[in-house]
Amino acid sequence: MHIRARLVIDELARHRAQFEHLCHSLTAEELATPVPGSHWTVKDYVTHLCTIDALIAAGFSPTVGLAAPAPVPPLPSPFDIDEWNDHAVLPRRDSTIDELLAESRIHRANMVAAIERMEDEHLDRVIPYGGDRRALNLPPSMVRFGGLLWGIAIHEPTHTRDMLRALPHRADESWLQEWLGSVNDSLIPQGVREQRV
Repeated sequence: MHIRARLVIDELARHRAQFEHLCHSLTAEELATPVPGSHWTVKDYVTHLCTIDALIAAGFSPTVGLAAPAPVPPLPSPFDIDEWNDHAVLPRRDSTIDELLAESRIHRANMVAAIERMEDEHLDRVIPYGGDRRALNLPPSMVRFGGLLWGIAIHEPTHTRDMLRALPHRADESWLQEWLGSVNDSLIPQGVREQRV
């Protein structure tokens, strides 16, 4: 495996371990708490992080000669990532945390299998990114694929910060402070940052 791919996979793994610990520590009341500025609850953010890898794996795999399963739900046309996320998250509101994490392990394994095959030619490729969020109305940005991967690698801590807006009483916990304080986003291209809310 290419050393650059190994770095991304290691980063994914360390954040997933912390995220799973967080999920198992959340009470039913905490999971049901609405996140300020969003129409999602804390559990909805958990569900998003457990389902989004299916979409990512399906997009990445063909570039390295693999075929990941089609994501569920199927992609809307025209594609809107926010619409897809809602269609993935809302029907799973009755799923348990263990069910969501079990599903997420399948999607994560498919995504990691694609990343394992990546070489410099994949990681240094410049691609159009974004432009698929109608709410932002931004054109796609040209970004280096390896930089996009680093944005994906810190997906869990990024949305953990969102969840903590709903759970400010948890923000002072030492393990959460250390985990979130360890996140390095310096490799993420500006074009990826600007497509986020």
